[in-house]
Amino acid sequence: MKFKRAITLSLSLAIAMGAVACTKKEVTQPPTTPPKTESTSLDPNYVKKYSKSYEDYIVGIKDYQIYSTPESINEYYKTNEYPGNEVHLTNIKNAYKESKTKIQSFIDVLKNDAKTKDTELEKMNNELIAEGEQAIKNIDARMAKLDKLPADAIDKPKEEFMKLVDETIVIKDETQSKFKQFLDNMNEKLGITNKK
Repeated sequence: MKFKRAITLSLSLAIAMGAVACTKKEVTQPPTTPPKTESTSLDPNYVKKYSKSYEDYIVGIKDYQIYSTPESINEYYKTNEYPGNEVHLTNIKNAYKESKTKIQSFIDVLKNDAKTKDTELEKMNNELIAEGEQAIKNIDARMAKLDKLPADAIDKPKEEFMKLVDETIVIKDETQSKFKQFLDNMNEKLGITNKK
């Protein structure tokens, strides 16, 4: 009987000890250094320079978007009054000149001031610069063609004049700039909402 009691007491003690041991939580110390993961933060100096120059130069060139293609011009005049041939031509030339100046200023900031060590960001920056330079070449070509319009073109009826201007601003074999697409890609990468 004493033997049964000893076994029962031993088993009770073992079960009690096991229950206490199983409920005891092990406290682990947090690691002193965070685990190394791929960095998703962007170069804050680059983001600041890009954002400021984008706001200063690119946001305000909506007039160029109006006059960038014959389709956009025609769409614009569906809801806006046509100002007359001479004013229309002047508006196009002024929009091109202003856009060229602003795009060039934006590119200059990207080339000279917006530096980064992030290789992906640097690659995107260089592609954006190249596309901006192509956009400027396209604007120059359009302006040169507009300057060669015949003097009597202004006197033509509205539809005929607009058709002539439309045909003039289209550059055959033009290397299309993807500047807007590259801007949108960069803005997405940097988390900037397009305001254009």
